[in-house]
Amino acid sequence: MIAVLIGLIALLIAWLIASIPVWIGAKVAGGDASIGKAMLATLASMIVFAIIFAIFSALSAGIGLIAGFIGILAVFKAIFNLGWGGAFLTAVIALIVVIVIA
Repeated sequence: MIAVLIGLIALLIAWLIASIPVWIGAKVAGGDASIGKAMLATLASMIVFAIIFAIFSALSAGIGLIAGFIGILAVFKAIFNLGWGGAFLTAVIALIVVIVIA
């Protein structure tokens, strides 16, 4: 039971840490960003990516990746009240922050 609790706490901490670059990217892009929205965006974007990739990768893995990335941008656009350019900027900045942190 304790192992499950520790696992859930570790998952929550990892989710929070993964959301920080998205939050920073959305803030820089001028979106309506909070850490809660960033956590929602992180979770929703991974679910959307997985579904879209699974559907389109039957055609080609490359098409699946591109379609999944567009799905992530749509999630960022909707959650942070951004345009497509702002959503793209959020994704790029989040990627840069992840690289710098790593």
